[in-house]
Amino acid sequence: MIRPPAKSRPGPATSRCARSGPLSVLLLRKLLPALFALVLIAVPVFAQSESSPTPYASMNRDNVAYRGPDRSSAKDLFGNVTTIGILLPLQGARAAQGTALQTAAQMALDDEVASATGTTTHRLALAFRDESEHWGQASSEMVQLIDQQQAIALITPADGSIAHQAEQIANKIGIPILTLSSDATTTRINIPWIFRLGSSDADQAQLIATDIYQQRNLRKVFLIAEDDHDGRVGAEEFLRAVNSIHGVPPERADFNPATSDLAALGDRLKSMRPDAIVLWAGPEAAATLLPTLQAVPSAVTYLSSKAAQFSPQPSQPWFSASLLVPTTDRALNFAARYRQQTGLEPTVAARHIYDAVRLLAAAVHVAGPNRARVRDYLASGASYCGVTGAFSFDKAGNLKGEYVLQSAAEPPIQAAF
Repeated sequence: MIRPPAKSRPGPATSRCARSGPLSVLLLRKLLPALFALVLIAVPVFAQSESSPTPYASMNRDNVAYRGPDRSSAKDLFGNVTTIGILLPLQGARAAQGTALQTAAQMALDDEVASATGTTTHRLALAFRDESEHWGQASSEMVQLIDQQQAIALITPADGSIAHQAEQIANKIGIPILTLSSDATTTRINIPWIFRLGSSDADQAQLIATDIYQQRNLRKVFLIAEDDHDGRVGAEEFLRAVNSIHGVPPERADFNPATSDLAALGDRLKSMRPDAIVLWAGPEAAATLLPTLQAVPSAVTYLSSKAAQFSPQPSQPWFSASLLVPTTDRALNFAARYRQQTGLEPTVAARHIYDAVRLLAAAVHVAGPNRARVRDYLASGASYCGVTGAFSFDKAGNLKGEYVLQSAAEPPIQAAF
């Protein structure tokens, strides 16, 4: 029987180890219980990480009610005038757009005054502030509207970054926000104070992707996204929509109006000859880009709702996703009066801001001059029928309505700015 060779025993430790031996033993005696305890604690944690146990309880989101600040009359705003604060681009490159929206808002106030009854106890007023093009000024202007002019609620423009600023201010101060932004992330985290008017980027993307890949069976798609917050968010939503229906991923180009080479972009379009072009940009970028898109006149063109606020010439057809505009007497009357005052066809944004003012006026009449109670009215799910059609908000602040793809000729639209 062959035995394994005996293991040699270690020789005497060096003098240095010998000197440190008693200290090492002492440390082990003190640290070993703590190390053993850590091991015991880590065992269930490791076990949990290896499996995904069914939670012992879950919460139904529909059964969660927002309480928020005091709704008593002691928290009502003082005075006989209830002010709605509106943030618009009133200076700079987008001043014409802001002026057009200001006209729509004033029309809503005039109509509200004309329809007021003798039982109305509060007079409504509008306060306009410039969102400007300087970083941070929008937040400052919103605080001024809330603090100095005691606005009952705020209406913000289509700019997604401003909507996010308003979202944070509303959550801190407690004031309802109606935003024209299409950025669905403003209502995705359930901040109970913000309500989004119009179709979200996700809604638009799904309609456009379905029309391109399933209805028209097109495959060569070119996506142009403005290099800003709204362009990036919209482009990602479109790519997500294409992936959800297993469409061929589009070729993508990011566009900066100040630095991008339009000639090079035109050459790419001519070389690719896409079947469809999708443009996710603001109205100024759209105005710059649309002549370049004529390099491929056979391509079907789709504009985001923000891009569609600038209209190309009728000879250049395009499609955009929005709420189905009704042909009611109220909607037709508004369009006729808007044309008379501005010489322009009302854009979707003009219709939205008109409805926003009328909706907030209705909320004040029902809830009184209390910001929390006005918020409750908006979140109640009550349906409102305006010049953009019938709609309501869900509990997260998303607009619920009928979205459709409309061409430039349905209804005919002229360049508004």
